[in-house]
Amino acid sequence: MTGSKTTLLGRRIGTNERLRKEERVRKVKHGFECVWCWFKHRGWILAVILVVLAVLAIHNRFYLQRFNPLELRHLQYVEIEGNRMLSWEDVMQSAQVETGMLMSELNADSVEAALAQLSMILSVKVEKKFPSSLYIKLHETSPVLTVLSEGRATIYSEKGFPLPYSVATAMRLPVMDAASMEHVKSITHFLVEMRNSDAELYERVSQVTWSAEDDCMKVYFRDVGFTTLFKGQESNKGQFTLYKSLENGFAKDLQCAGEVDMRFLGFAYVRNYDKRCING
Repeated sequence: MTGSKTTLLGRRIGTNERLRKEERVRKVKHGFECVWCWFKHRGWILAVILVVLAVLAIHNRFYLQRFNPLELRHLQYVEIEGNRMLSWEDVMQSAQVETGMLMSELNADSVEAALAQLSMILSVKVEKKFPSSLYIKLHETSPVLTVLSEGRATIYSEKGFPLPYSVATAMRLPVMDAASMEHVKSITHFLVEMRNSDAELYERVSQVTWSAEDDCMKVYFRDVGFTTLFKGQESNKGQFTLYKSLENGFAKDLQCAGEVDMRFLGFAYVRNYDKRCING
C-alpha cells in the first residue's frame, strides 16, 4: 500500500491530487527541455543577433536619439476646397507648401496663419491627414463695396482690400467716394455687419460716406429721400432692427425727414425736418 503524504501544515494529500501535481511537474520539466533543445539548435543564432544589435545601438545611440519616424513620411496629396479666385498654385505658393516635403516639417497652424494673411481669404482651416495628405478649406472674401475714383470703379472685400471683379458686379454694390478712403475698412466692416444682420436692408444701400463733421457713417438708401447716420466704430446691429421698425411704423413721418440719426442705442432722431410737412 502506498504511503500517504502530507503538506508542511500537516494536511493529508490524496492520491489524485498527488498524481495531478506530478503531471504538472512533468509538463514543466518537458517544457524546459524543449526550450533548451530549440536553443541549442536555433535559439543561439537569435541570441547572437540580439547581442550584435545591442552593441550597435550602444555605439550609435547619438543617432538613434535624433531618429524621427515621421521623417519617413513625405507629403503626397494636397486637397484644396473653396478656392474660386485663387488658383491651386497660388494657394500652394502662399502656404509655402510643396509635395515631397517631409510631413514632420509641415505645421498646419503655420500654413493656416500664412493663408489668413492673403487679402482674398476671409477664413481658412488646415488639417494634416495620415499618412501623407494635407487638407485646406478656404472661405474667400466677397465683394461688399465699390469705390469710384477718377472714373474707375474698384471693388473692395470684407477685409477692406480690392478684388478683381467685373464692372457689372461693381454697379450692383453700395458706392463710396474716394474722399472716404481713409475709412474704407470701417465702412466695409459696417456693411458686412448690415449684410449679415439684414441682407434686404444691405441691398437697398445706394451710397456710404464718412461724415467728418459727425464722425460717423452717412448712408443713402435707394428708396428714401433722407440720409441716415450710423455709428462709425461700434456695432450697429440693434440699430438696423430699429431702423426697419421706424420704416414700418412711421413711414409717413419719414417722408419729410432730411436726416435720421441712428447713432444712439435704442433712439432715432430726425434732423432737418421739412416744415412744409407739419401742417400736412
